[in-house]
Amino acid sequence: MTPISRLFIGELWKLLKRPMTWALGIILVVLMILIYGTLIGTLLAPDSMGLEVEVDESMGSSLEQSLLLPDGLFMGIGLVQLMVTALIIVLAAGMVGSDLAWGTIRTMLMMGAGRTGILVAKILALVTIGLAGVLIGLVLTIIGSLVTGLAVGEGVQISAWFTAGFFGDAAVLISRAMIGVLVWAAIAATITLISRSLAAGLGASLALLFLGGQMGGLLSQLGSVGVWLGRALPNAGVDAITQLNALIPPTYSTSDWAWILANIIGWLALLAVVAVVTFRRMDTLAAGS
Repeated sequence: MTPISRLFIGELWKLLKRPMTWALGIILVVLMILIYGTLIGTLLAPDSMGLEVEVDESMGSSLEQSLLLPDGLFMGIGLVQLMVTALIIVLAAGMVGSDLAWGTIRTMLMMGAGRTGILVAKILALVTIGLAGVLIGLVLTIIGSLVTGLAVGEGVQISAWFTAGFFGDAAVLISRAMIGVLVWAAIAATITLISRSLAAGLGASLALLFLGGQMGGLLSQLGSVGVWLGRALPNAGVDAITQLNALIPPTYSTSDWAWILANIIGWLALLAVVAVVTFRRMDTLAAGS
């Protein structure tokens, strides 16, 4: 049986060799530049132009505050998490879909790789790429905030944020963001595996990512039953953890933490069971048909 460490290295190598991975990385960089460029342009626009961006109170009292460090870290990580999550869904669906279509799975099985080990290695590789994306986003957030300071006349002021506390906060924010990346990578990979279709896995996962919150809001209109149905969606637990990454985070009670953890752990366990059972029963000779 091939060790998971070797399978992980192989999956990571495959991802790094794929043009899609690098294309998605470029998209992340370009989007961050465009977003910060637009927001800085809004700050510098004359008042007569009437340009104004409303900022959520949890992210700061003004757009300038929400962009400048150290407070700018919170909005920056929020933007990065959303973009990396969407990109990792594309990558996860593409990884599983292409392996089924190209017959790579059959080759790996013939070389002695275990089916469960293959799935674990794929998720670990996706999470590693996702972490790399978040770290790149962190660097771009810091650069964007510094450029904002120069543009609005505040200067760099490194001493105001370059502290152990700042990087400790960054580590906590990144850890929370990675929970969402893990959940959505598992969702996209599992849906693609079940449907054996890249299009189905990609479409369903992205639809759930962007529409799940609205679905939860509509369900909440049904009363307490609807609220609990909304909390059962995979978006609910991830979104609740993500809200803790705000500059002014919400305060959760013990009962809140109970359903949040139950949601995240429950979905990860369910996805793992479904993926393993589906893959073990799959006829890999017909997987690419």
